[in-house]
Amino acid sequence: MKKVLASLLSGIFFLAIYTTAFAAENRPTILYFGVEAVVNEGLEGEYIVKTKGGQTEEGFVFTPPKPFTNENLKFLITIKGKGIVILKVEETNARGQYIKEGKLEIELTPEWTTHEMTFTLESPSSQVDTSVLTKNKEKAEFSFKNLQVIEE
Repeated sequence: MKKVLASLLSGIFFLAIYTTAFAAENRPTILYFGVEAVVNEGLEGEYIVKTKGGQTEEGFVFTPPKPFTNENLKFLITIKGKGIVILKVEETNARGQYIKEGKLEIELTPEWTTHEMTFTLESPSSQVDTSVLTKNKEKAEFSFKNLQVIEE
């Protein structure tokens, strides 16, 4: 009886581990993290951002997944919408401590427009977060595609 119970418990244990591991593999990767906003994927690589309007600087954050080998970066994005947004690049160290940031204010248009912003890191080993955030405290909706952070 003890052997049967031990075998049964072992089977349940392995099944639980397998199910958890399998579920983690199927979980979607979040590329764009909403900041008081919802980010949904649209058609053909387009993303739609809808902010709540409760505060300024609502939108989304993107963290490039690969480390950099150079201090000079370029943040590129194709975007359309209405209103004014801020392109932001923020640099932190490995401990998450703020180093510096750069901002570029742009006025959105109904047509797709590509914007670029250059930024020089203190160190290529730094963590980089890029954002597109609202300037004003109001509900906003804008779309973007082709977001890139490249080394120059």
